[in-house]
Amino acid sequence: MSWLESNSGRKKYLFWLVFFLIGALLALIPCLIVGLTKKKSCPDPQPQPAEWNASDYQSNYDYYRQLEQKHDLTPTDNILMDRLSWPRFCPGDSSKIVYLRRQFHMPDFNGSSTTLHWVDMSNPMEPKTVQLTRPKWGTHDQQFYWIDKSTILFLYDVINDYCTFQFYWIDKSTILFLSNRGSSGHTQIFQLNLPDDVSKVDSFIEPIQITEFPLDVDNLLVNRQASRLAFSCQVYANLTIEQTAARLAEEKESNSLVYTFDKLFIRHWDEYMTGRRYHPFVVSIERNAQGTFKLTSTIVDVLSGIDSDSPTRPFGDAKSQWSFSASGNSFAFTRQHDETSEVAWSTNLDIYTVDLTQTVVTNKCITCTNLAADQDPKYSPTDDNILVYRAQSVPGYESDQYKIKYYDGTTTKTLMDDWDQSIQVTTWTDNGKSLFLELGEQANHVIYQLLDVHYPNMTVVPRGSVSGTSRDINPDPTDDQTFVLTYENLVKPTNIILQKGTVSFPATKHNDMLIDRVRWSPTYEPFSFEGAQNETVWGWHVPPVSGTSQKAPLAFLIHGGPQNSWYNTWGRGWSFQSFAAQGYAVIAINFHGSDSYGQKFTDSITGEYGTLPFEDLELGLTAALNKYAYINGSRAVALGASYGGYMINWIAGHPKMSQRFRALVNHDGLFDMREMAYVTEELWFTEHDAGGFPQYVNPEAYEKFNPVNHVANWTQPGGYMINWIAGHPKMSQRFRALVNHDGLFDMREMAYVTEELWFTEHDAGGFPQYVNPEAYEKFNPVNHVANWTQPMLVIQGGRDYRVPDTQSIGTFTALQRQGIPSRMLYFPKENHWTLNAFNSVVWYQEIFDWMKQWTN
Repeated sequence: MSWLESNSGRKKYLFWLVFFLIGALLALIPCLIVGLTKKKSCPDPQPQPAEWNASDYQSNYDYYRQLEQKHDLTPTDNILMDRLSWPRFCPGDSSKIVYLRRQFHMPDFNGSSTTLHWVDMSNPMEPKTVQLTRPKWGTHDQQFYWIDKSTILFLYDVINDYCTFQFYWIDKSTILFLSNRGSSGHTQIFQLNLPDDVSKVDSFIEPIQITEFPLDVDNLLVNRQASRLAFSCQVYANLTIEQTAARLAEEKESNSLVYTFDKLFIRHWDEYMTGRRYHPFVVSIERNAQGTFKLTSTIVDVLSGIDSDSPTRPFGDAKSQWSFSASGNSFAFTRQHDETSEVAWSTNLDIYTVDLTQTVVTNKCITCTNLAADQDPKYSPTDDNILVYRAQSVPGYESDQYKIKYYDGTTTKTLMDDWDQSIQVTTWTDNGKSLFLELGEQANHVIYQLLDVHYPNMTVVPRGSVSGTSRDINPDPTDDQTFVLTYENLVKPTNIILQKGTVSFPATKHNDMLIDRVRWSPTYEPFSFEGAQNETVWGWHVPPVSGTSQKAPLAFLIHGGPQNSWYNTWGRGWSFQSFAAQGYAVIAINFHGSDSYGQKFTDSITGEYGTLPFEDLELGLTAALNKYAYINGSRAVALGASYGGYMINWIAGHPKMSQRFRALVNHDGLFDMREMAYVTEELWFTEHDAGGFPQYVNPEAYEKFNPVNHVANWTQPGGYMINWIAGHPKMSQRFRALVNHDGLFDMREMAYVTEELWFTEHDAGGFPQYVNPEAYEKFNPVNHVANWTQPMLVIQGGRDYRVPDTQSIGTFTALQRQGIPSRMLYFPKENHWTLNAFNSVVWYQEIFDWMKQWTN
């Protein structure tokens, strides 16, 4: 007899049941009482609301409208601005536009959502806007395609702050886009059907999910006939979507975590390259009886079996790197040659075409004779044989000029060959007769139109504003002098603009109330001065919110790149307005090497990245202080990121310049150029700027402008033995192979990145590196990399801060760059020892396998 079957057991059970029920009721009374008077007093188990209230609808607008007093712009205000992107005309009615809007929960910005919006520009003086899709916290509509007048296909995803979204009209009523609205949480393709009169819509339109893959769909492209679509998933090169999902499930259940690498990249931008690739898949589609699209053919992996990405990592997308031909029977795509370690020091991208009418998919490379970058194919909308793309001519130079190439199926020619500006984006007009061009010019993003593109007498005319930042253009299908775009400048946040000839009409006003309720600097000015080599150099000046009537401190901003520019844009990161609102005057110099001032100006710093920009910054600071007398030069702060951070370090080591600043700010700045040459993932940056050589071939080029050599001047607030043996052939050649676990690679870099400094300082005679650099160089393995010959297994723990992982990555990179057989074993969760039992097994097996491979 069980306990509950006895009389005494039942009585005790009922007693305790009643007791706990009464206790639970008493515990809930306070929440029930408070809940009647204050709805949100009881804790919400969800970190952000599942649905939006009416007040969240125009959250930005409504929140700022209720503020009674203005305040100076804050970084929070800047974040809370709606992000508007990718405006697209309706295919059959160009008075109607759909765009993407990302908005944050107000006022705490605890979550955000991106939704599709429709605007009627029949009367451009009075736009009428309707929100099409229901907002949900943490989810985002993107990559949409119009299908017809009332249907949209789209992607929907959880994304990061700075992603670009897309959607695609298919015709006047259908849009396709991506979304993760489905129950699985995976990003999938959705369809949105619009009513005949969208202006009368008074509720959200619910989309229809048309795919159910076990992986996220990352990109989407639809041909003009809506008979085929292309999408990407991250798959293992030789596995299908389903097989990849199954393998991921198996890996999730494994108790061992280890990555193995036989080539570069080990990591790229912000991710480790653990095997999966973005592959484009092509499939036929058609509507069913209810008008919903279905996949109707076998899905074809265009890169099946190829260890490569398309779109390319880290910033490629379908919008720029894929294209269907006019008939929809050909598909062009950009890919990088990731199959070998050369991908880390080569900028070579190539364009391939695929004939989709053939049973067997064959990729045809149309640019493989050029060893520099070729990308962004754009088929003519009227001729299957014509394709334009952007191309560079200097291998290994990421900032080389991009020119337009015109391919007719057999031959290729260069358009606008005498231009000195780099083309960033090309867009066909619907009639296939001209191209819109987006490019940087004097630190503005501007638009030109290339007319009569098929004929020798083609002409180029400017379109839209010649200042500010104009992007994301979409031409009117019926009028090739009308287009819609996004526009912003240093004193205006992003808006959607309808450009009709020379007249501009704002189509959106989502941020108007926010701008009305905050104080910001309403003026800006470009200024010039005589810089390095007696050449004209330009900079920006933005006064503080309080104006110029009283003395103000200075924020001296140094941009990254270095082949980049401070552009005439509002911006969210490194926003000039954010500094101005804190009471600073802003000076930002576009020194030698900056783009948008002609390719010669950009190329000028090759091998001179520590001289010309430095001189420009010195001269620019002096010129600004002379020109703007209200700036208090004794209260200046210099700030920089990436190359700008490198320049902060370089300035820090040169007292004549550093002592002009009260303080320095270094974000992601380069510290040791030699170490950077081996631990950065895209080696072409450092190698090009050092004259085109890897560090072991021309070490002097890396030392010439190395900030670490000047640390002693800073004043402002701001398996070792295996590697040693490898560099000494008399010893190394006595071994068939070497095994290196957490071995030191660069003693100088180790002196600054290890956490317990006494180890390195004691071994160097008791001195820090900047006091006695010779002691660190005397036995430094990095000085003998050119002598390395023997195969090596490199092992590293990801949480080893005694010998940081850059030491091993540098070792592996040096090996791979010289073609020496090598392998890297990386344990992301291990420290200086391999403690996990499962990982220990792997550790031993990898060592044994390596020994066997080279001793047999």
